[in-house]
Amino acid sequence: MADKLTNNYVNETKSHLKKSDMVLLVCDYDGALLQPSPDGGEGHMAETVHEHLEKITSFEGVRLAMITGRSPLDMREQIQVPDCHYLCNHGLEISGPELNFRNSVAEKQREFVHEAANTLRVQLRIERAIVEDRGLTAVLNYKNVMESHVSSLMAKTKNLLASAVRERKIRIEEGRRTLEIMPAVDWDRGKAVKMLHHTLRAEYPNSRVGLLYVGAGGMDESAFKYVIQVGIPYRVTQTKMTSAKYYLKMQTEISRVLKLVRENAPQKGPEQPAEKVVL
Repeated sequence: MADKLTNNYVNETKSHLKKSDMVLLVCDYDGALLQPSPDGGEGHMAETVHEHLEKITSFEGVRLAMITGRSPLDMREQIQVPDCHYLCNHGLEISGPELNFRNSVAEKQREFVHEAANTLRVQLRIERAIVEDRGLTAVLNYKNVMESHVSSLMAKTKNLLASAVRERKIRIEEGRRTLEIMPAVDWDRGKAVKMLHHTLRAEYPNSRVGLLYVGAGGMDESAFKYVIQVGIPYRVTQTKMTSAKYYLKMQTEISRVLKLVRENAPQKGPEQPAEKVVL
């Protein structure tokens, strides 16, 4: 855990970017890049954020990655950015330039996730609670559920899934007004980011590959723990219980971080890359 969480990140971010031959920028899609909708519906991306991302992706010296709980199909429908890596289902599926990964153990346990989602879909009788099967994961979304019903919804949900959790068929993670249903595998966002970072370092062994990670929730903590060793992790909203080093006061401040990347990251990529690595 970081010694002291602060939002005075400008100088270190500039220094990290300027010392790097290539920069890997990983952003939580839903929690960081999208601004929440007032009515609890689908969020939207601020124009300044979209503008910065478009410019950044034109730099040969920057690799952009978006991490999300969404399925690959959902992400393709949401946004398509050239040469972007997509870490879907919380990093269980990774696609992008020179990398195509799908966790094989999670694939074998897919039926357990499907059974859990189906159980909730049939048994829950609370208005506006939505269960979505995303393939390797599933999610219970209760953003629009009346606050007075949340406690009973959580109690009933955890009771319905208790047996599968106990038998290590699935595990559950609490998000922001969501309950994520995951396969019981030794994998998380931190391991996914580490894989992507190591892939780039192997592709460019004589270059310094910088790493920035912008996350917003508890599921990003595993990524913060890895990134703080080799790069800079930022968390949207201040909280004492985090391994991030810096906090962003609000989601709109992400534009400031992206602007720093745009102004200080290398525009040209490293010369003479090593033999490409395909996982």
